[in-house]
Parts: sequence; C-alpha cells; structure tokens
Amino acid sequence: MEVSLRLRFEFSWIAEGNGLVIRADTLDELDKEIAKELKKLGYKGTVKVHMKFDYETIPQWIRQFHPHYFNRTVVLKID
Repeated sequence: MEVSLRLRFEFSWIAEGNGLVIRADTLDELDKEIAKELKKLGYKGTVKVHMKFDYETIPQWIRQFHPHYFNRTVVLKID
C-alpha cells in the first residue's frame, strides 16, 4: 500500500494530503505521527509513504541546488 503526501517546513515539519495535516518538530516524530494517523484511517501492515517537498515554500535562489534533497520515502509498519 502506498500514500503520497506533500512536505514542507514552517517552524515544524508538515506533511499533508489525502485529508491529513500532520505536524512534528523532527522528521522522526513526523514519521511516527503519520503512522498513528494512517492507523486511525484503517491502514495496516506495510505502508510506503512518499513525501514530496513543496519547493514553493523555499526561496527561488536555493531551489536550483536542491532539486530532490527533501523528497523522501519511508516504509512504515502499522499494527
């Protein structure tokens, strides 16, 4: 099972999409919060979560240096 979310940073990490808006201070905490929210939605087992960074939230001049830096994929085990 796979889920896609948009990722941004505004004083904390924010992942959103599919009706979810999840905030956390660190990426590790964000992953844990995503797992909790997906569990509430009925997801079980292994879930691959793709997070694509929203480059509109960072200055134009830095975008050329980080075309893929903040994109991430995590595999979560949900009981």
